[in-house]
Amino acid sequence: MLLMNETARISDQARRAFAGKAWHGPSLKFLLRGVTAQQAAARPMPGAHTIWELVTHMTFWETQVNRRLNDLPDRPTEKLNFPAMAEATEENWNATLNELRRSNEDFRRVLSKLDPSRLDQKIPEGNKTIYVEVHGVIQHHLYHAGQIALLKKVL
Repeated sequence: MLLMNETARISDQARRAFAGKAWHGPSLKFLLRGVTAQQAAARPMPGAHTIWELVTHMTFWETQVNRRLNDLPDRPTEKLNFPAMAEATEENWNATLNELRRSNEDFRRVLSKLDPSRLDQKIPEGNKTIYVEVHGVIQHHLYHAGQIALLKKVL
């Protein structure tokens, strides 16, 4: 039996949350399968974000943590946290989904190379540890995956 170190276990949880075999239920990738641009852009609940907005928001924060793990400066939160949706075309929606996929691949690649001894290291932005940041991304994805599941039911 192959033993995993702590960062490998965290990376495995990130993969499960994004791509499948997660304990909680359907993965984010499964929930987004078959969603059209029109569905992604729809706002069936007044005051709630759209699926599209949630996907761009998740991509932003995953990318933000990737940057932090690579000692790069944060991108402007106020502008990119919930950016304006692109025109609701299938091409734009597929590009948005591809950005999320790439961001998740990058996140898991960074995790796979992360020395477990760094998990207690503080990140200058927000003064949190790397451990809290990487778990935060996974928790963030699961939180918004639940919202996406509810939005799909309403649609």
